[in-house]
Amino acid sequence: MNSHIDYIENSHDDDSSAFSEKEIEQLGLQLNNPQADIQLKKKALGILAHRGDVQSYNILKAYSENPDAGLEEWAKFAYGECTMFLHADICGDDESNDDEEWVFTGVGNNNNMIRIYFLVLPEEGKLLETWQHDIIQKEMTYTAKDLNCECIEWFDCKPNYVGFSLLQPTTISILQFIDPAIAACNVFGNFLIPDYYAATGVPVGKEIDQIIDIVYHGEKEKVS
Repeated sequence: MNSHIDYIENSHDDDSSAFSEKEIEQLGLQLNNPQADIQLKKKALGILAHRGDVQSYNILKAYSENPDAGLEEWAKFAYGECTMFLHADICGDDESNDDEEWVFTGVGNNNNMIRIYFLVLPEEGKLLETWQHDIIQKEMTYTAKDLNCECIEWFDCKPNYVGFSLLQPTTISILQFIDPAIAACNVFGNFLIPDYYAATGVPVGKEIDQIIDIVYHGEKEKVS
């Protein structure tokens, strides 16, 4: 079965909100246990994807960088879905945009791409110059073409960040694109940090400020 379809049909069977933080931690350990059954790992990925919290996000981000053979696509989809839910939680339901694309919605000329918004940042306290904006646009575009992405639809170049919208094949992961793209930019002076933001919705206004703060400093723990 196609991994994309397999994930959609089989990753929504459990109520992720019913799991405690300790149980989520155990699911993370299970994912990284080479002896654990693949079907149990699929179950863990589905639960973590729908938690949409920082704990699950960090587990999935680490696992997607080194998934088990045969779970590469599941790891990619789970990480992308968790990112989307985390983004929605940060921005709040009232601020959501009706035009945002669901992570599995096909877009592009052949309806086989997903639209991903990326935000990349300079070192904290530094600003990007015009020539650095030019390099970012060129290197991101070159990397996208090398991976058979349909296009980068637009760039939003600001002194403190660059955001852009990419139509990306479902056959590649976010990491396959953004890590080499940032590395290519940094050949010209290491002016981008390796951390970034990626989601299916386009943030605006204060949402961007919140995201930048989280990328630099991490998610602040909620006080009960």
